[in-house]
Amino acid sequence: MMARGLGIGGLLPFYALALLTWHDGLRTWALDSVTGYAAVILAFLGAVHWGRALADLDQRNHIGTLLFGIMPAMIGWLAVMLPVEFGLPMLIAGLVFVWGSEQMVFFEVLPDWYRHLRHLLTAAAVLALVIAWAAAMMSMF
Repeated sequence: MMARGLGIGGLLPFYALALLTWHDGLRTWALDSVTGYAAVILAFLGAVHWGRALADLDQRNHIGTLLFGIMPAMIGWLAVMLPVEFGLPMLIAGLVFVWGSEQMVFFEVLPDWYRHLRHLLTAAAVLALVIAWAAAMMSMF
């Protein structure tokens, strides 16, 4: 499936940047880059819900879905303004929050293949961010 391949391909920057955070000369750049990339991905996840709502906006009121859809972008925006030792955990929490909401609140309206793909992609993205956060924390000592 095309979405699976593209989703897995989207993990490559997470892992390339997370590994580069362990290089002393590239750490600051890599931490800023992985933080920015994670914030963009988080905003993309919110946009999925806007697309879903816009697909049948004339049919019913989607204010809850639209409001939910902007929350990931707001979390990402706030995270990039924080020092990385705080921003990365905020992004991790944001990814887990969106994933959990999709699994619990939106499970009836999202296709099974998408929800299963999100299990894999969220777990892998969170792991990459944990790797980057560990490098950030280790560099402080």
